[in-house]
Amino acid sequence: MSIRKFRKQMKPFIIVLTVVFILSLAYGGYESFRTSRANKKAQEAMLLNKDYIQKIDIERAKQEVSRAYAETVDKDIVDIIAFNDVIDKKLTLDLAKSLKVKVPSSEVNAQYEELESSMGDKEQFRRMLQVQGLTKDSLKNKIEENLLMQKTREEFSKNINPTDEEINAYMSLYSIPSDKKEDAISLYKMEKGEEAFKLALIKARKEMQIKDLAPEYENLVEKVSYEEDGFKVTNLDLAKIMATFMVNQKATKEQAEELAKNMIAKQIKVAKMAKEKGVKVNEELDLMSQLQEYTVGLSEKVREEIKPTDAELESFFNANKSRYNIPETADAKLIFITVKSTKEDDAVAKAEAEKLLAELTPENFSEKGKSIGNNQDIIYQDLGTFGKQAMVKEFEEALKDVPSNTVINKVIKTKFGYHVVYVKKNDNNQQWSAEHILIVPYPSDKTVAEKLEKLEKLKADIEAGTLALNDKIDEDVIQSFDAKGITPDGIIPDFVYSPEIAKAVYETPLNKVGIINPNKATIVVFQKTKEVKAEEANFNKLKEEVKKDYINRQVGEYMSKLF
Repeated sequence: MSIRKFRKQMKPFIIVLTVVFILSLAYGGYESFRTSRANKKAQEAMLLNKDYIQKIDIERAKQEVSRAYAETVDKDIVDIIAFNDVIDKKLTLDLAKSLKVKVPSSEVNAQYEELESSMGDKEQFRRMLQVQGLTKDSLKNKIEENLLMQKTREEFSKNINPTDEEINAYMSLYSIPSDKKEDAISLYKMEKGEEAFKLALIKARKEMQIKDLAPEYENLVEKVSYEEDGFKVTNLDLAKIMATFMVNQKATKEQAEELAKNMIAKQIKVAKMAKEKGVKVNEELDLMSQLQEYTVGLSEKVREEIKPTDAELESFFNANKSRYNIPETADAKLIFITVKSTKEDDAVAKAEAEKLLAELTPENFSEKGKSIGNNQDIIYQDLGTFGKQAMVKEFEEALKDVPSNTVINKVIKTKFGYHVVYVKKNDNNQQWSAEHILIVPYPSDKTVAEKLEKLEKLKADIEAGTLALNDKIDEDVIQSFDAKGITPDGIIPDFVYSPEIAKAVYETPLNKVGIINPNKATIVVFQKTKEVKAEEANFNKLKEEVKKDYINRQVGEYMSKLF
């Protein structure tokens, strides 16, 4: 009975204790949540629409922008540009989602592997990622985002279908030759697509909602800085132009601001002149795009007003006759083939490196290296001072624990060849000062001769048309190029300057195949496909072309005076 009575008396007390315990748990959970949320909030820069932007993303963007400007731009300017870049990136990714733009994982992986292979050493690539605070997955995420943004911009070009009239006007405006119409269409679509993308981004900016903005970013939000003749100039407009002046003219922040405002004032003056001539632009565009459109519109109006006489055109033609003369040129299909060294060639290079090693001392290393180095086979370099991970793995490992003022007693093999190394100073395996002589395993005369003999056997089939001259003719083809307009003195447009290749092409009859060996490791197989004889220009034949050039010159001179 006493136990039952005790339980009865304790029951209210137990209920109170239970309630207190539950309340304490709830309060503890609330406090834990509040602390966790406070910590999380401290890392958040703002709520942009429905997503939080992290402070670390903005700080990384600042570093990237600063590096892009070679760290020559004032921090305040960098901060404004970087902050707004982060916003544009987020809004572009939102556009990608609404347009259902996708990036296949295969494209992401391919770009990742390309980056990895460009480093040559996977471990070195991994260490580089660590230094930048990245992992394999986070880098892939960045690659995916960049591809998404690129594809989103391209998406806007797909719906651009220009008329012949629009393309002809575009080609005339930018002096694009008539045989480049396909290129002009691509450029036009890209330009108009970019304009459509800008409008979509501007619309997204106008509709965006920023909440919970951290105080340190309040001055970085785009806002009107000043107004001139009805045009509103934002802090972002000003920052971008100032950055350009700081990079190109090494201007101080104050100088850059003055230069930027002067430039904007001139562009606004041009815009007003364009308006007076009836030029209209899309006022939804950002200020700088509007000013650019007004400039283009004014130049088009000026172009329409120029009506040259035949006498003016002929005078212009005679003054610039050399540009209309048809020069002697040739076209050719070029195939570049590398000649790989054989095992025998590699053994020769190794033996040469070992022989050289036996002759070298700390006292004669520099003098000997300078006397024999700096050609295709042997390269001497003073590597200066370098730290860990600066060299390929095999090279760095060979330097460990080597005393200062020592020629390493063995030849080092890397992907570049065979190295003989003199360690001038070893700072506790943290830094080294060193010189090296590199013996490159170049192909021997015998190896080159065997490759040339093999290719010579293909010439007749190529000339007969039974074998196509392309990158499939040999397993060691490194590049193929359709060279147009090769000049006798060796200029190969959009490619290289090579008098040796040009001479060989000119000496080869039309449609015939030639083979030259410009250096130990390269063979060029070519087929001459066209030859143009020099011809003096005739005004009557070229009158329309001369007229275009004359008008372009007049428009250019008029516009340059305005700026």
